[in-house]
Amino acid sequence: MKIRSLPRKIFDFYQEGFASMRLGKKLWLIVAVKLFVLYVVIKLLFFPDVMQEQFSNDTQRSDFVLRQLTQGAR
Repeated sequence: MKIRSLPRKIFDFYQEGFASMRLGKKLWLIVAVKLFVLYVVIKLLFFPDVMQEQFSNDTQRSDFVLRQLTQGAR
């Protein structure tokens, strides 16, 4: 009798499940494309890096963030 570890059992379970899928593979592809669109394309289009446009280096950016965070504490 072969004793397998828990992570190996979990991996084998999912590997066997995905190997026998037909419709599921297409659905997972749709999910992956949707996540790509939501997190990559939309972020690039609607959330530009405003800090990069206003400040030329990282020191100026970090000083601005520090001022904004500590200003509210007073």
